[in-house]
Amino acid sequence: MGIGERIGAGDEPGLGSSTESPRFMWGMLAVLYAAGALIGALSLIVPHPESFDDQALWSNVALAAVASAIAAYGARRWPLWALHAMLGLGVLAVTRAAYYSHDPSGFYTLLYVWIGLYVVFFFSRRTALLYLAAIAVAYAVLLVAEHANAGLARWVTTIGTIVLAAFLIDSLVRRVRRIARESASIARERAELMATLAEVARTDELTGLANRRAWDEALERELARAQRDSTPLCIGIVDLDRFKDYNDVHGHQAGDRLLKQLAAAWGAELRATDVLARYGGEEFALALPGCDLDDAAILVERLRGATPSEQTASAGLVRWDGTESAERLFGRADKALYAAKDSGRDRVVNG
Repeated sequence: MGIGERIGAGDEPGLGSSTESPRFMWGMLAVLYAAGALIGALSLIVPHPESFDDQALWSNVALAAVASAIAAYGARRWPLWALHAMLGLGVLAVTRAAYYSHDPSGFYTLLYVWIGLYVVFFFSRRTALLYLAAIAVAYAVLLVAEHANAGLARWVTTIGTIVLAAFLIDSLVRRVRRIARESASIARERAELMATLAEVARTDELTGLANRRAWDEALERELARAQRDSTPLCIGIVDLDRFKDYNDVHGHQAGDRLLKQLAAAWGAELRATDVLARYGGEEFALALPGCDLDDAAILVERLRGATPSEQTASAGLVRWDGTESAERLFGRADKALYAAKDSGRDRVVNG
């Protein structure tokens, strides 16, 4: 698992696993090295113990400054092993600073904490434990080299403090990330729910077609598209003939089944770009983009021929004149439908 891949809440596999971007990781490492160089320089400028090897410690400051520049350059350029190499160099630099200060319990050892906090924030627990073990070994070697009094007690206190701080930060980071994941999940679920509700609000419950609200939106959209592309647009209103009589004879449940079958049958005859909506009751609205009136009439005749249960349908069909509003256009189609009804039903009238 590489940098930037998602890790879980447990003890994740994969050396160097991280949830953060390489650029951020390298940037923070550059900041830590720069801060180390600055603090190291200040510690040598202000009054300090005579035991300090100033020349060696100034070389450590220079090393930290160069490492900061390298880390700043490394973002998005170098692989993960280079980042680990820079962190290993940091452990050695802190150990070297503590050694040349000749005070293994002094303030330079606090810089180990920085490394510990960095690794528990950016890496898996397994990787962080490896770094903490490396710090523990480095500090033990330092205490032995300096022949420190009560070395074991110092080691236990220092390493115990680092591990405890790392554990607390690790727990806090994981809790924050878990809350963030849960919040993101809730936000996604809420967005999906809102999208579903919006879709339900625009869908006819019985037939699954677009409802009147969705039709109004679709008609405005198709008018804008036709005007923008200079393409023809026809709309029609199709009404089942004597549907009330059908319900009276067969019952309302049979009428509902007929409307469902009709929606499926008509939908199979339409193109992907066409819009079919249940405008109300047994009345359906139809938008046919890119169709001249003759082609639109042929398509509407196909729909009427596909009407199930030997039912007939009447239709009013009009072509947009390029300037009229959606309301006026629909009004013309409605008048054409009434003309079809008045002419004996079971026919298409062009308006």
